[in-house]
Parts: sequence; C-alpha cells; structure tokens
Amino acid sequence: MIEETKVQLSIIIVNYNARSLIGQCLVSINKAIVGIDNEIIIVDNNSNDGSKEYLLQQIPGVKFIFNDANLGFAKACNQGFKISTGRY
Repeated sequence: MIEETKVQLSIIIVNYNARSLIGQCLVSINKAIVGIDNEIIIVDNNSNDGSKEYLLQQIPGVKFIFNDANLGFAKACNQGFKISTGRY
C-alpha cells in the first residue's frame, strides 16, 4: 500500500458570502506560512455573492469544495478535514 505524502500543515477555510474578505485572508495566510509545507482548502457553503467564480479564477493552488447548500461551519470544517493531507 502506498501512503500519500503528507504536507506539514493543512489550512481549512470555511466561506459563506465573504468574497470581499477571502482574498485578504489568503494574502495574510501566505505571508504567515513562508517556509512551511502546506495546503489550503476552502469549503464554500453555497455563497451567492460570486465567491465561487472569484475563487476559481483568482486563487491558484488551493483545493476547493463547493457545497450546494449552507451546511454550517462544523460540517464544512469536517469536509475539509476529510480531504486534508496535513500532519497538523
């Protein structure tokens, strides 16, 4: 069995209609994680503010989950966790 290589840190962000803030959040994260092997996972809870289109066009190198309904913060965190590969 081949074990998947893990990154050091997984960062899971839950988004709901925060298109105007998500870019700023990612800029801040990218400054803080210099030198840390990482992955960023964004779980969008069915935003209706254009977040999905913005994220797909503007944010490279990030994993996405786009829900068809607002499933709540905890469930969205768990969805991100399930696909994460980070040690932390």
